[in-house]
This record gives sequence, C-alpha cells and structure tokens, in this order.
Amino acid sequence: MAQDGSTDRAGRCRGGPKSLFAWFITCLLVLLSGFFLLVAFGRLTEDTLYLGYLATNSPTFDISGVLAAISALLSITAIAGGAFALFRRKPGLALAFSMLALPTHFVIEGSRCDTAASCHLMGWAALPARAFGWRVRIRSVTDPNEAEGIASQAVAKSGSEDSPFKAKRFADHWIVSTINRDGWPGAHAVRIDTRTAATSLVPCRADQIRCGMEQPTVSDGRRVYRDDRLGLAATFPASRSVCTSRGDNDDPRGFYATLRPPSMPCDIIDDSRQMGLAVARYRIDGCMVTQARSLPWQPLSPDTEKLFSSQDHPMLGGRPSVACELREDGWVQVSVYAFASSDLDRRNPSGTLYEAYVVTTPSHLAEDIRSFDAFLKSAHIGSLG
Repeated sequence: MAQDGSTDRAGRCRGGPKSLFAWFITCLLVLLSGFFLLVAFGRLTEDTLYLGYLATNSPTFDISGVLAAISALLSITAIAGGAFALFRRKPGLALAFSMLALPTHFVIEGSRCDTAASCHLMGWAALPARAFGWRVRIRSVTDPNEAEGIASQAVAKSGSEDSPFKAKRFADHWIVSTINRDGWPGAHAVRIDTRTAATSLVPCRADQIRCGMEQPTVSDGRRVYRDDRLGLAATFPASRSVCTSRGDNDDPRGFYATLRPPSMPCDIIDDSRQMGLAVARYRIDGCMVTQARSLPWQPLSPDTEKLFSSQDHPMLGGRPSVACELREDGWVQVSVYAFASSDLDRRNPSGTLYEAYVVTTPSHLAEDIRSFDAFLKSAHIGSLG
C-alpha cells in the first residue's frame, strides 16, 4: 500500500512543476502569452476595421491593404494557436503563437511613420518607398473631392502651378477645371476616366464645363435673362455684366449682374455692387433668415422705402412680397421675397420662394434703388409660358 501511495505522489509531481523556479517561469510565460494575445486581439480589431473600409469604401487597394490582410491572418493564427496551447498547458508554445502578430505590426507602424519619434523608433522595420508606388483601383471615381485630389496630382506632375477649381462629372469621365495663382481660369482642365482614374490635360472647352470660371455676358438693357426650369426671368440694366447664380452643388439658381468689367470672370469674388433674381437659398421668418439669425436683417426702413417710385410696398413679379434690409460693414442689401403663388405663405414648405436683391453702398443707395425698382418691374416668377 505504501509503495502504491508513493507511486501516486510521484505521478502527481511529474504532472506539474518540480520547483518554485519552474512555477515562476510557467506563470511568466502564461502572463506574457496573455499580454501578447491581447495585443493580437487589438491588432485584429484594427485590421478588421481597415479591411472593412477597403471592402466598402476605399477607391484603391495598395500595399497597406496587403499588410493589413497579412496582419489579420497572423493575428487570427496567434489567437487560435495561443489559446489552444494554453488549453493544452504548453505555455512556451502559447507564447510563440501569441507573438506572431508582432512582426507585421512593426512593419506597418514603421512604414506609417506618423511622427519623428515613431520614425526614429520603428524606421528600421519600414518597407522601402518603392513598395508603396503601386495601387489597384477597385472602385470608380464618384466623389468630386476625390476627383479634385486626382486632378491636383496630375497638375503638379505636369509642372503647372495652377490649382483645381471645379469638378464636374459626365457619362464616363470627370472634367476638373483649374485656376492660376491670381484666381483666373487656367489654360487646361484635367480629364479623369471614371473607371480607371487615368488623367490627361485638355483645353478648357465651354461645352464641357465652365472653364475654371464662367465669363459674363453684357446686358443691352433689353435682353431677357430667363430660366424656364426655375420659373424666373428679368431684364438687367444696360452695360451690366450678367452671370448665373449657382447653389452649393453648382446648380443654377438664377442670375445676377455686377458693375465689373466683362473681362472679369463671374466666380472671382470682390467688393462690387450687384443685383439679382434667384430662387431663395434660405427660408425667411418675417425678415429673419432662418439659417442666419445672427445677421441684423430688418423690415425695409421708411427712408429706403421712399426711394422706390411706387407708393405701394416693393413687389416682385406683381406678387405679394416681403421687403427686408441689411446694413453691415458699409454695405446695404435690400431683398424682396415672393412666392409664385397668389399669397406669401411662409408656412407653405412646398412653394418656391424667390428673391430679388440689390447690394450697394450708402452713397449709391438712391441710384441703385432706382435701377432696382425698374428691375423688379421687369421680373417674372412662376410659369413663363
């Protein structure tokens, strides 16, 4: 019996560590394995998110995607192999598996090189620069910001100092116009193939895109500027430079005229007196512009109202109207709002709100209000049939 008991105790000893030092080494291996498994899990999470971005949104696939895929595969192997080895009570093998996620991590971080410190610490693991010189396009160019970025690279590569200005998409390509340092239209635009993103410089053709900037036309005082789709038309004073008003997506909203020379493109922003007629960009609440409540808009002052020839309230297109005035920083703007329907109902969200406006200085207010008064009488809103 005693001999059998001794045999049992010896068997139990052979199944575990034989000394305190062995216990210490085992615990250390287990702790290190657990730490590196946590690192592997973190790397796998980060790589999975990046690969998800590549699969759903990224327009191109390059060496970063390859590294992320390798890193994810090694992380999965590290987690699975390390967990299995720990389960089998093999801490040394678990540690070896858990460290599989580290090499690719060093390569990625060294190649990313976000800061000077990271470059100094991890630069030894970075891939050569030529490894990042290739990319495969996996999605078409659909975003105007991406098109402008591609155009910027193409313009820089050509040696030109021009900059991208406007991007417009056509059936199978983009045209990105350019401007020079002075803000004037560039000589060439960039054509970008939608599917492959291949670029070429092309002359700025007016039938393809506003070539950098729209050139104004000069009003003769009789020509009617009209947009049947928007339902507006007006005649501008003679010798004024007339341009198209455009919204955030470059869509036409109406017309405006300035006193600038006709050689000056429409899109150049400067301090100049102007008047226009357009679909209103914002709704109003009384004379409060709902999206710009901080601006000191007020109902038309009696002094300004006296400058109009009609004894009635200024009207746009013969419709019930709201006239508002803004005085700020040495400028005066008078805006007249009206719906094409028979009554001005700001609670009607489906109606199209039109705005006729004049921007001038206090010294030119009387002169420009006379021109604006005639402009209001020439304006038409709603059906132009």
